[in-house]
Amino acid sequence: MSTSIEQHQLRFIPVERLSLSPLNVRKTGAESGIEELAALIRSQGVLQNLTVYEERKQGRQGMTTYPVVAGGRRWRALQLLVKQEHITPTYEVPCLVTTYERAVEISLAENSGRQDMHPADQFEAFHRLVDTGQSVEDVAARFGVTPLVVQRRLKLANVAPEFITVYREGEITLEHLMAFAVTDDHAKQQQVWKGLKPYERHPSALRRALTENEVSARERVARFVGLKAYEKAGGAIRRDLFAEDGDAFILDPALLSRLATEKLEKRAAQLKAEGLAWVDVTPHLDYAGRAEYGRVRTILREPTEQEQAQLDALIVRQAEIEAKAAEAQEAQDDDRLAELADQADEIDAEMDVIREQRTIPHPDQQSLAGAVVSIGHDGKVRIEGGLLKPEDAKRFARTRSADKSGEQEARTHSAALIRRLTAHRTLALQATLAQRPDIALVALAHRLVLRTYFEYGMARDSVVQIEAKEAALLQHAPDLGESRAHATLEARRNALRAALPQDPDVLLAWLLDQPQTDVLSLVAFCVAVTVDGVQSDEGPSPADGLARAAGLDMHEWWTPTADNYLGSIPKARILEVVREAVSAEAAAALAKLKRAPLAKAAEERLAGTGWLPPVLRTATA
Repeated sequence: MSTSIEQHQLRFIPVERLSLSPLNVRKTGAESGIEELAALIRSQGVLQNLTVYEERKQGRQGMTTYPVVAGGRRWRALQLLVKQEHITPTYEVPCLVTTYERAVEISLAENSGRQDMHPADQFEAFHRLVDTGQSVEDVAARFGVTPLVVQRRLKLANVAPEFITVYREGEITLEHLMAFAVTDDHAKQQQVWKGLKPYERHPSALRRALTENEVSARERVARFVGLKAYEKAGGAIRRDLFAEDGDAFILDPALLSRLATEKLEKRAAQLKAEGLAWVDVTPHLDYAGRAEYGRVRTILREPTEQEQAQLDALIVRQAEIEAKAAEAQEAQDDDRLAELADQADEIDAEMDVIREQRTIPHPDQQSLAGAVVSIGHDGKVRIEGGLLKPEDAKRFARTRSADKSGEQEARTHSAALIRRLTAHRTLALQATLAQRPDIALVALAHRLVLRTYFEYGMARDSVVQIEAKEAALLQHAPDLGESRAHATLEARRNALRAALPQDPDVLLAWLLDQPQTDVLSLVAFCVAVTVDGVQSDEGPSPADGLARAAGLDMHEWWTPTADNYLGSIPKARILEVVREAVSAEAAAALAKLKRAPLAKAAEERLAGTGWLPPVLRTATA
C-alpha cells in the first residue's frame, strides 16, 4: 500500500498544460452533459482532482505536459470554460500525478467503480435546495440546467414517498413517476394504483385514470372556448410539465361545456334571425347523430331558353366525339383516343355546370329546413345547413313513396352498382352471421317454417337457401376476394374444417358427441354462406331484418373508394356525398376537378368519416 501511495503526487497544474490522454478508457458518452458539468465547475470549482502523468513535449525545450488519464469530462468542461472566457488558460487544477505504467489501470478502476447519481437522489436534492430558500432559477444556474428541468424534478419529488421508494428499487420506471406527477394528491395516486390490475399498471393507464375528469386543452371544445375565456370565467387549469408542448388540462369540464353551449347558442340566434325555421345546438355532432336528420332534396328546374340551347349544342358535340372515338378505336389510334377523351371530359364539365345552375332545393322542404350548430374537428363553429327534422324527413319519405302517379325519378345508382354494393353487404352479413349461432338458428327455423306451413312457401321472404348452396357473389363484385369479410369467412371455414373428421361416414356420430355450442357454430357457418341478399334496386330487402338482428355494421367491412364506388357514380353525386359526409365547403373545393381525379380526392376526404351509401346502412336493431 505504501508503495502505491508513493507513486502518486498531488499538484495544481494550469489548464494550458493539460491534454487528453489516448489511454482514457471512457469513450461512450464522454461528450454528453459537458455544459452542465462546466456550470457546476464554474460555481463550485473542481471538486474532484484529475489523474495525469508526465509527458515531455517534443519541440519545446523544457516544456512538460500532463495527459489526463482519468477525468476526461472534467478536462472537456475546463476547455469549454476557457473558450467562454470564464477562466484563463493559467487556471490551476488539482491533479494527481502518477506514472505512465499505472495510468491505464487507474483509468479503468475509476470508470468501472463509478456509478451515476440515481435520478431520485437528484430531484430530492433539488427539493432540499429550494426548501433552503434558493430560487428555481438559482438552482438551474448552479447545475447548468434550465428552470424547466428543475421544475420537473421538483414535481417528481412531490410523488407519494412509497412510489419513490419502489422506483429506487427498480420496480417502476421514471415514466411511472411522471404519470403520478400529474396530481399532487397522494391519496388519489394510491387509490388509482390499487384500482388497476398489476398488468394494467403502465404509465399511460395511470395518467388516463388520474386525469379522467379533466379535458385536454387540445380537445376541440377547449380550443373552441379558449383558455382565456375559460380562466376568465373562473375555471382552473393544470399544466403538464412533462409534455414537450406544455399541454394544459381543464379541471372543470362542466364549466367548459356551459361556455361552449352559450357560445354556440349565440351563433344559433344569429341563424334564426336570418330566417331559418329551426336551429339545433349540439356541441359534439358525430356521424350517427347527423344521420338522424334528413337533407333537403334538390330538384332540377326547367332550363331557360339559353340553357336549353347550350345543352342541345353540347349533345350534338358529344355525339360527334363518340363517332370519332369509334373510328379511332377501330384504327387503334391511342393518341387520338386520349385527345377525344379530354374533349369528352370538357363537355361533361360544361354540362355539370349547367346542371348545377338548374339544381334548386325542393320548395316544400326548403320552407321547413334548418341547421345544426356544432364544434368541428378544427375547434371552430360548424354549421350543417339544409337539414330536415327527423320527423319531417320521414313524412316526406312516406309522401314520395306513396306518390306513384308522378314522374319516376332517375335512379341514384345503376343496377350493376347496387348489385356490387349489396354483394359486399351480403358477404359481410355472412361473416357476421357465422359468429352468431343464435341468429343463424332463428334464420334457419324461419326458412323451414315458411316452406312447411305457409301455402306458397314465401321463398322470397327468406335469404337462407335450405339446399345449403353457397351464394355465388363473385359474379356481382369481382373485388370480393380482397375484402375483409372474405378473409374472415375463409379463416372461419378453415378453423371449422380442421376440427371435422375426415371420413363423412362418421360425421353423424361425431356430431352427436360434440357439445351443443360446437354444433351450433357449424350450423351458423353453414347457414351463413347460403345467404343471398344481392339486389338490383335500392328498396327494402329480406336481408334487412336479418342484418339488424345479427348486428351487421358495414363500417367494419367496407369503406368508399374510387375503385369500389366513387368512380361509378356521376360527378354531381360524388360532390353530394362529400357535402353530406364532410361539409359543403369541402365539396365546393373539389367542384372544378374532373371526375377521375375528383373520385380520388373524394376518397381522401371521406376516409375516417364512416359514410356509407343508403343501401349499406343498417338501422339500429
